[in-house]
Amino acid sequence: MRTYILPESGNLYKVNLHTHSTLSDGAFAPEELKAYYKAHGYSAVAFTDHRKCVPHPELTDDQFIALTGIELDFSSKDEAGVWAHTTHFCGLAKDPMARLEYPNDPLPLSYLNVNTEIAKLNDAGFITTVNHPAWSDMSTEDVLSLHGMRCIEVFNSVAVVIDNYSDDSSYFEHFTRAGGRALPVAADDCHVKGTDGGPGPEYFRGFNVVKAPELSYDALVQGIENGASFASTGPMFKNLWLDGNILHVECSPVSRIFVHGHRYSQLTRVREDGDCITERDIDISKLCGKTSYIWVQLCDSQGRKAWAPPYWF
Repeated sequence: MRTYILPESGNLYKVNLHTHSTLSDGAFAPEELKAYYKAHGYSAVAFTDHRKCVPHPELTDDQFIALTGIELDFSSKDEAGVWAHTTHFCGLAKDPMARLEYPNDPLPLSYLNVNTEIAKLNDAGFITTVNHPAWSDMSTEDVLSLHGMRCIEVFNSVAVVIDNYSDDSSYFEHFTRAGGRALPVAADDCHVKGTDGGPGPEYFRGFNVVKAPELSYDALVQGIENGASFASTGPMFKNLWLDGNILHVECSPVSRIFVHGHRYSQLTRVREDGDCITERDIDISKLCGKTSYIWVQLCDSQGRKAWAPPYWF
């Protein structure tokens, strides 16, 4: 009997869940961001300006959804008065008309403060995501100290493309190994213009795909809340299910499929020479009974990756 890790039916919608406009420190007005992302095949963008949750219903049409969001940042200074440590998280509003505004300066950093604000946003109907933990110089213990966080960025374009940090997969892995249940998110976190005046190099690099019955605000948010979404920098899952000990994967052409368990030794891999894997049945009997969860990763020959939502047995 099949158990679907991604829903059996529905359409695939490409979304960016972390975006900045001229309402905070972004380079483009919201309507410009819509035009750029829509031209690159995106069905939705979450406008997550710093400390400002502003709805943009005027941007929503039958082919595009403007998602309402906010990014909060918490920072501390060293003895010299220099910003020394930070934690950022986004909130995605379930109510498209939600409004919030915080002070202009970063909030004081303590994990009591961070968890208090996460709880406030969760109670107010937001889905919360910890952002770019490597860029923020967060330790694994810092991430594990967060409570009520629904998602973790596994890839942040600004951190990787602009500032040359590694992606954030390891935080997602450690959080999941510790029993945390988080959805992987890949996002642009876009800020700057390119040399030609258009989008900079961090745009259109990281995205999530939501499998939903229709393109609507509620359907996309419900898909994210229910884990019907995967993160990617290129590869695409098409179908993903379990039938007993057999994992069935359908995807865009890739060269590797990894099935992760709760320890490094609990790993199943499929490799081919070149991007020629599009469908595969994988026997995971060696994993079953030895791990409480699995999550699947796709890799192509260009080094681009996709992260499936974890499945808990």
